[in-house]
Amino acid sequence: MKLSQLKNSEALLEEQLQSNSEFRAEWERTAVARFIAIEVLRHRTDRGWSQRKLGEVLGMTQPQVARLEAGERTPNFDTLVRVAAGLGVELTINVTPSNRKPHLVTKRARTANAIGEIHTDRANLLVAAG
Repeated sequence: MKLSQLKNSEALLEEQLQSNSEFRAEWERTAVARFIAIEVLRHRTDRGWSQRKLGEVLGMTQPQVARLEAGERTPNFDTLVRVAAGLGVELTINVTPSNRKPHLVTKRARTANAIGEIHTDRANLLVAAG
């Protein structure tokens, strides 16, 4: 097989989302967790911090930070507050019905500050940080 025939990660993901309903349901269920994990990990690595150091800043243990960065469980409100306050970032989580575009968030939040966006049959989800 030639290198040009290999699928990239986006193509493989799209294939799984289209063909595997269980995978798609789990992907949608964990969207907020993944997006927050990306932001937390980005801040930690940009600062050269260990998970232990980030935990000290957020008032969490290293295992709690590891679970947060794994992106498998949606963080609760208290955890989101700790992340926003500890990292000094504004977090926006916007959910709209699938047939509507968001009206309550800025264009910048939808573009430059977007961490992630997912569209399902029922709703659209946008997570932004800045």
